[in-house]
Amino acid sequence: MLKLHDELIAELAKSLTEQNYNPVVVTNHRLYARRFLDYLAERDMPVAMVTPAQVDQYFLHAVHCFHDRYGRPPSSRWHRLPNTAIGRLLRLAQGTWPPEAEIEPVKMLRHAICHDYETWMRDERGLADETIDARLREARRFLDWYFGRSGADGLRSLAVRDIDRYMDMRAVGLRRISLAASAAWLRSLLRYLHLSGRVPTDLSPQSSARCSMPMRMFLRSWTAARSTWF
Repeated sequence: MLKLHDELIAELAKSLTEQNYNPVVVTNHRLYARRFLDYLAERDMPVAMVTPAQVDQYFLHAVHCFHDRYGRPPSSRWHRLPNTAIGRLLRLAQGTWPPEAEIEPVKMLRHAICHDYETWMRDERGLADETIDARLREARRFLDWYFGRSGADGLRSLAVRDIDRYMDMRAVGLRRISLAASAAWLRSLLRYLHLSGRVPTDLSPQSSARCSMPMRMFLRSWTAARSTWF
């Protein structure tokens, strides 16, 4: 079992390195993954059979250990990086995480994308929590809209025309400043989807002559928002 655990951690580190995560992030993932695997080994729990309930039990155990060590409970956001590391580890060990029976394919994919997107914004971009929360709201809205039209298997076919249609929809009832913010948050998601390999093309905010009138009216706000993107 220990050999299997070492192989999983090595595979996790390799995957993160190939996605251009910085060495500190890779090291932290290795650390949290090792702690979780040690917990499983002590209880003779095969990693391939771990359930969401058992992960919850592990975090209760980790909170107690934190309190014993520091004399206080951890912050409300303390679990985010360990949870990310464990989720990635379990996807390697089980093929999917959360288990397919726990969540519909589209919802599972949206959850995985938003989970990894949040980690990327925090670890790679160093963004504030308020900014991350705002971008995640737009990401969930866009992914729900797109998957509702194209299904879980359609993401690699995402094209500029889809962005045009989505922004046409978002333009209804929004003021220019709100629309510009929505555009900036969407641009962040699109860039992440390309960098993570989920979308083959780095979609730009350029719009073609195919834009509808609401979209052409929006272009000025979209362009003005570029200065806030990366």
